[in-house]
Amino acid sequence: MEDDNPPNHLHNQTQITHPKNKKQNTQSQTLSQITNPISNTSVLGLVLLAHTFTYDLTNFPESLLLEIISRLPLKSIFKFKCVCKHWYIYVSKFKDVLDRFRPEVYNSHKFSVLFLSSFEEQQQSDQFKVLGVSNGLILCCLLGPLVYYVCDPVTRQWVTLPRGRDMSASTHPIFFGEGFVSRVDENNVVVGYTVVRVELLSLRTNYLSLEAFSSETGKWVDYKLPCESPIALMKRGGGPVCFNGNFHWFVYDHGMVAFDPNKEPKSCRLIQFPEDREVETEYKHDGLYRLCDECQGKLRFFEVAYDVCSFYCFSMWDMKDYEKGEWCSEFKVTRSDLSSSDPELNGWLMKAKFLPLSFHPFDLDIVYLRCVELACVVSYSIRNKTLDVVAKPIGVVDDLSWRVVIPFVIPKWPTPVPIPPVPKKVVKPRGAHRLRSCRIHTRF
Repeated sequence: MEDDNPPNHLHNQTQITHPKNKKQNTQSQTLSQITNPISNTSVLGLVLLAHTFTYDLTNFPESLLLEIISRLPLKSIFKFKCVCKHWYIYVSKFKDVLDRFRPEVYNSHKFSVLFLSSFEEQQQSDQFKVLGVSNGLILCCLLGPLVYYVCDPVTRQWVTLPRGRDMSASTHPIFFGEGFVSRVDENNVVVGYTVVRVELLSLRTNYLSLEAFSSETGKWVDYKLPCESPIALMKRGGGPVCFNGNFHWFVYDHGMVAFDPNKEPKSCRLIQFPEDREVETEYKHDGLYRLCDECQGKLRFFEVAYDVCSFYCFSMWDMKDYEKGEWCSEFKVTRSDLSSSDPELNGWLMKAKFLPLSFHPFDLDIVYLRCVELACVVSYSIRNKTLDVVAKPIGVVDDLSWRVVIPFVIPKWPTPVPIPPVPKKVVKPRGAHRLRSCRIHTRF
């Protein structure tokens, strides 16, 4: 995130100050000139130069307030929200405001979860891992010992989750495939979340073993759910696919195993991938050339041909009936159909290898891929069949994880991280580990 420096196009600044008495928040507010001189041709400028006047913020023209807000750094807006509840009424239009920010506001160097760790932990780059995102919140973990956090990287608030069954001295289960989904109310404010992780088993089993944590209860709960066929979870790749509030983990042979944390009684079911996909490539490369994820309310399956000599290069299916597990083919594209306005990329189109990374979170027409030979991220337009270079790596390419990409969308408005209740302490034998309580933290 950028520091609180205004965009370059904001030549004249005004400051809205709020009275110390909270009861007067809806009354008169003071506006005064604080920096650069204002042009004499501006009527408003002449008034500000001559006087300090009062104005009722509730009568402030909405269009003018949006003009002011749209020129402020994102970090400032998130701070001002805490002192001016009146601004909540603009939530529905805040996407228009965010769309007008300069790209450099989203500075990846400062936008991170490293504030959760100490300087010593930051030196060990493999210690921190982002596991999932949902409605502006991030689930991440610190490895060795394993600690989970739910945080808001913008407000820098976070909650430390209590330890689960992995702290047991007798069983020592190995968990992976952590998933994270949050719930919002009618005002799009996060009111709760669920974290789920599955147990890694060495053999095929007729059941799915998992743990689920709910922010409403503050506890981890174990489940051992029977499956209609033996399954083996895939170890590589990211966490589960979240769709319709359900978690989906990739499994060998079948496709995905789905779990609905809100359905009673708890159960799981298998969902097949499209039958006409490249099954051989899927087995040989462990799913590296496929992408299955949610996009704008659709569950999509995108596939890239591993062999550059394959007739079709890109293929995509949409889930048409989730309950029946039915897919519908949307398109199949050959390499001769592709084009690019980038001269270097255009010269590689017939021989380059592409790895699917992510769907665009807002645009059903865009898929992001990695071009292996050029070591860059490209966008593919489904409608126009064109590819464009959108990002080139900074630093050593080998340091980047190209397999797992987790898109993060900055929310329209900041929301506090829900605090789980602290479970009642249970007296344990001497030497047993104590359950870590959940606390909310803020670091600036």
